[in-house]
Amino acid sequence: MKTKITTSILVALMLISGISQAQYRKKTEGTKKAMIQLTEEQKKDLRANRVEFSKATIDVKNELNELKAYQKTLMSAEKLNEKEIFENIDKMTVLKKRLMEERIEMQLACSGLLDDEQRMCKGMCSERSKMRKQHMRHGKGQKQQGNRKARFERRKDRFKEALNLSEAQQEQMKNLKREHKKASQNLREEMQELRLKQKHLLNDEKPNKKAIQSNIDRMSSIQNQLAKERVLSQKEIRDILDEDQLVLFLSKAHHMQKRGKNRMHRAF
Repeated sequence: MKTKITTSILVALMLISGISQAQYRKKTEGTKKAMIQLTEEQKKDLRANRVEFSKATIDVKNELNELKAYQKTLMSAEKLNEKEIFENIDKMTVLKKRLMEERIEMQLACSGLLDDEQRMCKGMCSERSKMRKQHMRHGKGQKQQGNRKARFERRKDRFKEALNLSEAQQEQMKNLKREHKKASQNLREEMQELRLKQKHLLNDEKPNKKAIQSNIDRMSSIQNQLAKERVLSQKEIRDILDEDQLVLFLSKAHHMQKRGKNRMHRAF
């Protein structure tokens, strides 16, 4: 009896697997049909545009990486030099803006190489990609996001425990986090709107370069403000700590930065 049940389960699993593979092949074939069909000349021109973009931005990226490394050094100092930190943020903002402008120029140049049908196909592919991302966020992606959040919460709890914060300190930090979120809410919401607007501007039949540049200017300004707001938030957090706690805070923050988790201002 057990053998029959086991066999039935295996057959059912094989059938489900076969159906899933068939569905996957069907989706893949549909995606291939929807892909933009480029001529050899278009492929050559698109590649030339990407190479030109890489040449134009490689030095900018290298300089930006150096400034980011320097920013970590400034932020790990026992006493924050606000003036120097803000000056470094301003320098990074200029470079990030240049990268945005170069990227937009490449996108417009690439789009200009396509005919109307190809641009329409590109828009359809972008919309499908957006729908897939939304599906992922509500399915497997949502689960992964939950797992990442849980891991971050565990690290945050261990970090707080290592600092041995008093109840009063914990309450102060919660209030600071709440105030920081409230102070930056409007800027973060405006940034989301600007990003959406940028997509629409780039997808127009005849992109308005002046409007696109104006949008880039505003996004760059908001990025600058948010970066400085995060520095002020962390400065207030550090002011709550005693000398020993500050040493541990800087040590743990530096360790997490090296692991690519530069989010210590969110830890409280």
